[in-house]
Amino acid sequence: MLKTMSTFAIITLLGVGFHSSILVDAQVTLLSYGGSHKFKHNGLATVEIQAVVGGAAEIPCDLTPSTTNGSVLLVVWYKDEHTPIYSYDTRGSLTSLPQHWQSSNLSGRAFFRADTDPATLRIENVGEKDEGEYRCRTDYRISPTKNQRVKLLVVVPPQQPKIIDEKGNTVRGMAGPYEEGGDVKLTCIVTGGKPEPVLKWWRSETLLESTEMHTGFDHVRSNQLVVRGLQRSDQHARFTCQASNNNISQPMSQTVAIEIYFRPLKVEILSSNQPYSADRKYDIQCQTFGSRPPAKISWWLERQQLLDTLHNITETISADGNVSMSTLIFTPTRLDNGKSLTCRARNHLVQGGVEEATIKLNVFYIAITHLSLGPKLNPDDIEEGDDVYFECKINANPWAYKVVWKHNGVVMQHNQKGVIMSDTNLALQAITRHQAGNYSCTASNVEGDGESNVVDLKVMYKPICRAGLKRVYGVARHENAEIFCEVESYPPPEKFRWSFNNTSEAIDVPRTRYRSNEQQGSSTLTYTPVSEMDYGTVMCWASNLAGKQEDPCVFHVIAAGKPDPPINCTIFNQTSESLQVDCIDGFDGGQPQFFLLEVYESSFNSLLKNISEKFPAFNVDGLEPGKILKLRVYAANSKGSSEKIELEGFTLKIAEKQTVLSLGARDQFEIAPILGVLVGVVTALLLVSVLIVAALKIRSTRNSGSHALRPGFLAVKEKATLPLRSESEDLFEKDDKNPDIIPANKDSDYQLGSAAQTPGLNNSTASANYQMPQSQHITPISEAYLARDQTYSPQAGRYTPFRDVF
Repeated sequence: MLKTMSTFAIITLLGVGFHSSILVDAQVTLLSYGGSHKFKHNGLATVEIQAVVGGAAEIPCDLTPSTTNGSVLLVVWYKDEHTPIYSYDTRGSLTSLPQHWQSSNLSGRAFFRADTDPATLRIENVGEKDEGEYRCRTDYRISPTKNQRVKLLVVVPPQQPKIIDEKGNTVRGMAGPYEEGGDVKLTCIVTGGKPEPVLKWWRSETLLESTEMHTGFDHVRSNQLVVRGLQRSDQHARFTCQASNNNISQPMSQTVAIEIYFRPLKVEILSSNQPYSADRKYDIQCQTFGSRPPAKISWWLERQQLLDTLHNITETISADGNVSMSTLIFTPTRLDNGKSLTCRARNHLVQGGVEEATIKLNVFYIAITHLSLGPKLNPDDIEEGDDVYFECKINANPWAYKVVWKHNGVVMQHNQKGVIMSDTNLALQAITRHQAGNYSCTASNVEGDGESNVVDLKVMYKPICRAGLKRVYGVARHENAEIFCEVESYPPPEKFRWSFNNTSEAIDVPRTRYRSNEQQGSSTLTYTPVSEMDYGTVMCWASNLAGKQEDPCVFHVIAAGKPDPPINCTIFNQTSESLQVDCIDGFDGGQPQFFLLEVYESSFNSLLKNISEKFPAFNVDGLEPGKILKLRVYAANSKGSSEKIELEGFTLKIAEKQTVLSLGARDQFEIAPILGVLVGVVTALLLVSVLIVAALKIRSTRNSGSHALRPGFLAVKEKATLPLRSESEDLFEKDDKNPDIIPANKDSDYQLGSAAQTPGLNNSTASANYQMPQSQHITPISEAYLARDQTYSPQAGRYTPFRDVF
């Protein structure tokens, strides 16, 4: 009976009684799992698996029954043979879930999965205490109980390797420096690890031969790497020591690179041995190879070192540190020809680490030229009609193949009348004042052009009138006119003379009536007409050392009056709140004029806008939509204002809101194809009709003059006929045969009015205390007028409306 009980046993587990026969001597075949292997222990096959500290272990258990139709009732895990640590219980109702239980030693780190093949017990955060033998006992409903054994080996990785050099110093990152051809000895030391780790040395992906060393300490292993005969290719080579004791986790490793010092292999000046040009900057480069650390490069001219601060020397090093480049910005002179330029590379960390390269400077220089007047000429006593010659002295290497003469920077040609040129001499026969100015000679050789000094040739000539003078002055009776006369001459004029001429007499003006500035070559006459006979021609003469002015400067004094009104006024660009007005300016009455625009409501009762402009181009904004407007345009100067031209305009109404059918609505209207064609034809006919009417309208507008745009419900109103010519202009046309009076039309070169009498901006003499606003709103229309008056300076902002200007 006892023998039978040794074969069968009844176990009570977790307070739940059950009976199951346990087959102790049964032979169980397990599948290989995760690279594990199996062996027999007490008649049972044992599987051996590994897990790394801190990782997870999956312990397999085959739940396949030995007979068919056998279902699992209970799975119990034991550690070290008799200690239950986990159970998986499927007994109970068919609808209940299996019950899991684990011991406190697992601390909730384990979970059994029965749906995998084989089933596994997964233990998280494995520690060394989890190592041991595990037994999985499986009870079936029909089949006999099955036991399986698994041995869990917990691997402890080694610590981080440490690398020391031959001097016993710990190496971190970089070892050395070493010299080329020397040896390197590196020792890798690793502490800890279970099982003991294996040490290996790698260079990139190549396994290196190394020697295992005995340390004499437990759990300490070392391995030495020796690299002999260092070459330049070993520079910054990376050597890695790996320590590994399992094939689950990554090996522990430590990597170092080696630093090797080298002498400079070669120094070379990267410059062709062609002649240099004097006084030109050159970038001369010197390159050295093979020095480690990079060699310091210095430049020497003969025995004198060229300093960085004076010659702007820059040095660059390649990415791998093997090539050093120095750039010298060098400006040779003709005195440097034949001297030695040396580039020296030195590595002060290596004995004998000096290399150098030397070139001989071959300097070509541009011709050195000097220009002077002939030795027998007096530069201060040259008059028109004299003969003048120059001498050009040249010093060049190589010799100049061409000599060019320049007058005021322009190259002189050989075919000029009265000009004789050779390589070193220039002769000017019967010189005129137009030939005065700066002369130079340029000698050219293979290196470039050598410009000489400039000789200022001064030719004495009689005074002449300066171009661009104001020739017509519009002046009222008893009003002063400042008539400005300016001449060109050399030397400057010594005195001026004025005279007045009308149809009946010619009178010299007393010196008390004008003031002169001989140094500036100008004279100003204060002239005040009193009667009609005082209007006529004023003439100005000057004289200097060369003689008296032959042709006087002639000025015309005419009577000033009010300006004519502007003509051909047009309203355009009408919107709901703005419009623009453009006119042509009329005769200015002999005085500078400006233009004004008054905007009223249709009844002329309420003034809406009052705008002034330098030109008859107005931009009116800030208006109310849908208004009928009356506009008055007129000109003004210091003598008064012109007649007012009345125009009629309007502003557009604001477009009413339209109801648009949504195209996405389900009940949108669908137009039949035939109806669409009819609509298209009608639209085309309407468009053609509109174009024809517009063309006829444009032709009618051109024939009848410009009209202000009006709304469709108002009849077109004819614009007032404006004079295209002023009475003053007709008066001047009648006097064309009178030599004392000249025409004063708009396109004349003469300028009317004096600066002192200019009304408008910054003028206190304008009548009725009118002042132009300090800021102006320049419209695109005004730009055309601004082009006529280049002296006009536009100002930002808007004009302020003025009421009752006159």
